[in-house]
Amino acid sequence: MAPVPRYGSISSKDDNESVELLPPPPPGAERNSGGGDGYIGTANAAGGSSGRSRRKAPAPPEKKTWITRQHCLSYTIAALICLFSARYWHERAESYDEDDGIDGGDVHRSKSRVPVPPALSSLDPTEDLGFRSTTRKRLASPSKVWGEYLKENAFTPLPTNQWYLNLLSHRAAADPSTAGEVAHVYTIPYIVGVSPPHPPKLPSQKDSASTLMAGIDLFVPVMKTSSKNMQMVFDKQNGVSLGAIVSEKHESTDEDESSLTSYVVDPDVLLSPLGVSLKWNHVNMKSHIVRGMPYGTMRYGKDQMDKSVLPTIVSGNRLVSILIDSEVGTIETIKGDRRRGSASSSSSSKHEVTCGSLTGKPIQQDLRSGHVAPLSKDGKAPTYSVRREVALHMDQSDFTWVAFFSKPVRVQCYSDAMPAVSVPGPLAEVQFRLDVVQVGDGSDPEEELVVRVALLDECTTGKSIIKQHCDHLKSLGYETVSGKTKGEEYLKALREGAGLYPRSPLVGTDFPQEDSESEVEGGDEGSEDRVTNVVFDWDVASVEAKGKGGVAPKTVTAHSLRATTAVDTSSEAQASNDKKDGAFIMFALPHHLETLSSTPRTDDESAETNKDDDSLCLHTFHGRTCLVRGPIWNLPVEHGGPQSFLADRPPASDAIPSIAEALREDVKFKFSGNVLRGAADTYFPAKILAKVGRVIEINEELQRLQSNKDELTYPDADDATLEEAMSSAAKVFIPLEDDIEPLLDNLQRAVEVWLNPGGKEKGGGEAEFLYDVTWGGFVNCGCKYTFNRKHPGNGTCSNIFPDCPALEDVNEDFGNGWYNDHHFHYGYHIYAAAVVSKHRPEWGRKYYDRILLYIRDIANPSTEDEHFPVFRQKDWYLGNSWAAGLMSMELSPHGREQESSSEAIASFEGIALFGSVMMNVFAEDDDKLVSARLVRNVGELLTAMEVSAANRFWHVWGSKIDEEGSTALVSSSNNGSARAKPHINTYPKEYPKHVVGMMYDTMASFQTWFAPEDVVSYGIQLMPLTAVAERRDDLEWSDVLYPVYAESCKAADDANDGFCKKNGWSIVQAGLLAETGEVEEALEMALKIPKKVFISEGGSGNSLSNTLWFISTRKQSSRTKESQISNL
Repeated sequence: MAPVPRYGSISSKDDNESVELLPPPPPGAERNSGGGDGYIGTANAAGGSSGRSRRKAPAPPEKKTWITRQHCLSYTIAALICLFSARYWHERAESYDEDDGIDGGDVHRSKSRVPVPPALSSLDPTEDLGFRSTTRKRLASPSKVWGEYLKENAFTPLPTNQWYLNLLSHRAAADPSTAGEVAHVYTIPYIVGVSPPHPPKLPSQKDSASTLMAGIDLFVPVMKTSSKNMQMVFDKQNGVSLGAIVSEKHESTDEDESSLTSYVVDPDVLLSPLGVSLKWNHVNMKSHIVRGMPYGTMRYGKDQMDKSVLPTIVSGNRLVSILIDSEVGTIETIKGDRRRGSASSSSSSKHEVTCGSLTGKPIQQDLRSGHVAPLSKDGKAPTYSVRREVALHMDQSDFTWVAFFSKPVRVQCYSDAMPAVSVPGPLAEVQFRLDVVQVGDGSDPEEELVVRVALLDECTTGKSIIKQHCDHLKSLGYETVSGKTKGEEYLKALREGAGLYPRSPLVGTDFPQEDSESEVEGGDEGSEDRVTNVVFDWDVASVEAKGKGGVAPKTVTAHSLRATTAVDTSSEAQASNDKKDGAFIMFALPHHLETLSSTPRTDDESAETNKDDDSLCLHTFHGRTCLVRGPIWNLPVEHGGPQSFLADRPPASDAIPSIAEALREDVKFKFSGNVLRGAADTYFPAKILAKVGRVIEINEELQRLQSNKDELTYPDADDATLEEAMSSAAKVFIPLEDDIEPLLDNLQRAVEVWLNPGGKEKGGGEAEFLYDVTWGGFVNCGCKYTFNRKHPGNGTCSNIFPDCPALEDVNEDFGNGWYNDHHFHYGYHIYAAAVVSKHRPEWGRKYYDRILLYIRDIANPSTEDEHFPVFRQKDWYLGNSWAAGLMSMELSPHGREQESSSEAIASFEGIALFGSVMMNVFAEDDDKLVSARLVRNVGELLTAMEVSAANRFWHVWGSKIDEEGSTALVSSSNNGSARAKPHINTYPKEYPKHVVGMMYDTMASFQTWFAPEDVVSYGIQLMPLTAVAERRDDLEWSDVLYPVYAESCKAADDANDGFCKKNGWSIVQAGLLAETGEVEEALEMALKIPKKVFISEGGSGNSLSNTLWFISTRKQSSRTKESQISNL
């Protein structure tokens, strides 16, 4: 077997050369963000270029290149040289050296800092596999914010479901200043916007002076909870904006019609799943918007006159106090006498720092109000020197912010004030303004200025006009960084970390590598121990880097940051630490901390220990969020054992006769004509395909139990249990191979029709799949379905390509053409393809690369695949997937969204099963075996992560809630054994529901898109009924969920003419009851469900045989076992 690189190829550069930070690269070249020769050429990483009309990677300029491992394999070189080269580059990749260049392909693709698996396939969906292509227009196309990525010669598959896409919408592209709340993203802990308010014109400014500000907004949200909704809310007035005033003298050309506050995705750095880098069009500044960022960061370059761009910070709050380069007692000084408007400077603790008034005139303030701004007597703004930082305590919010400057500046500030006599009217958008009027001393004109702003305290004095933040902190049950003992430590950490910022963080996946000889069906040795190391490389850069690229994270790995007893808060004492990798800080969520914590908790530690924890944390929508130090996060994910078509135990012996009887009917299932012709949407027919696949698999399992010719392996079944099942199977009639073949024929036909390109005129689906050359995706054309009312299942699609309703209307096909729900839909197709491939290996070989298109679309693991974005659905920071696609960025102020966590899990289960099946099919084909193994590993990794995320964010329960309601502990695991780690209830006790129906980035609701009944919100998290459900549904959660599910089902039936039973939700209820251990009762319930329910729209993904199989393979409760013994 030829060696396969586990890391991306590496290009090199001259270490002695440097690069300016802000100017754009010349055409056909890319920015080397690793630090060296300013630009490096691009190459096609996936091998070969596309001949179709689409954006292509530019040809590499003439430049010295180095041999990579892939080049070694391409040329006839002596084996010794090839081995040496491969080993050399492999070791360099593992070192995460900042001098490594950017991977071949183009500037927006892979880089060698993190593990990069090989591509599943390099085949072109159009040229190699024959699918027709489509180009997207209008709202279905990328906005002009994508800038360089839209050029014809620079094709890069673009993300469609990433968390930050609201910043890249058409609305934001038209004019960020008017984009409003839709152009917001949740970085955790901040909500970040791009619409700074327009500050008022200062008295000293000319009438022609601009008041137009470009930049970012930082908001601090707080959770608002009701019985059916949790939402992060904020008051826009309480935020701060960081940016610069844009000259309104700029004249737009025909080629440049963008608004003066517009920006583009920075082409000088790589695309990142953890963040997005923005570059403003009309003012030379950049910002990196990154998950977990403790600061808002803005980088300022030179303007067209070679003068430094001058930063501006504004807020809708008045100022209470301001401190410049404070040496000691910062927190206590800020929390001092509000009535005086206290302020201090580094030059003298007694020297008063004052601001000018926004009117330029003296303001008489009400000294008794306690809301007094530090204004000069004459209303004029003095100028002050700042070496490092400015701390700002704001009035209405009671927030304290700290702004850090990478080099000395001179500043002026202006503030509104509470007048002695109140004047009615709306509040001004800007009540505070700080302007940098001079940057540095002119000794280093090439160096950029980096300004970083962080929230220091959200309840500084407890005397806020707005009480929500202080009240929320009191309810948590642990001290946050806004507390008395943590504040000074937090300021220390912020000072130490201010000199290092993340740019374009990368995510790497280091998958396990096994010997193929040990991987045979039923004998996947070591599968229980498979672990993938997920690597976050935050691409750390220093504010003093002077254009030489990132800081090399060679030895420092991340660990949780904890408070100490001795604190040195002086700014000078901390400045020397800025260049140390270990000073780099980011916020981490609870599931990160489980891995990163240097002192993990033991199992017997109770929730009350949180109160004495010395971590530096705050509370976000996703739980307790704490600072960690280190530029590299290694997050190993245990796969949790192999996926299987079998459950952990065989069907209960007393249920096998009923299963066999149901099978005899289910194998007679007839596909409707439209499903066989692919004349439908991509969701409901796919559920039918997977349903039939389950019937075939259950029938095979019972046949094998009956024949006892080949041993079946069940992880949780002793010999006696297995003997009972085999004995029971031997006594019943199970459909024979001749009975199954017609069903398998039709399943193959129904799966295959979607995979044949060219539409119905070429034997493909009437609703044909297409390759989207604009975004890089596998989308469906859609179907204008026409039918006879007497025979609705035999209708046809009246449209043919290029008439594609699903590409024009986001409401068609559940938004498939707009990248909604791809993993939900394709997961069912993949599952069914796995079944067909298992029983007909030759078919699997033939269609393998076409089936991979589904997988490459939703779970492409490699930047070496030039046709699809990497892991389209995945939010690596949160751990879950997002279902919402293109229109979410245009319409949703809450960001990404996903409804059914269980269907997301099932989609990845299908990928794992398909990979496992194809490993057996390709056992003698080394190259294909590598690809199939990677498919399996990808499926197992994503399944494990999605199960974990579902239990954090969608499944809501706890066996023990402390008095503050902040933490829940559970003593058992999914299978009822002792839990290795406590379960953490993410949400407050004010939310009583046991599921989240719809999860957004900043909101969680007990509802669904398609039905208002409570039972639907529950049921959508419990389908389909497959083997992975045992890992998905915790036993204790099932116990607390079942009573409310049963109640909601009855309520829906009573209120809406049998809604629950007619629409298949009673099937799910029987499955859930079995998960509580009440197997016998669940079997009785399932057998009473009318047969027609299993062919209804709601029940179309279920069959009676699968329902009985699922129920009878659940772990029985001790109550059931005692009853059985008593009966005997």
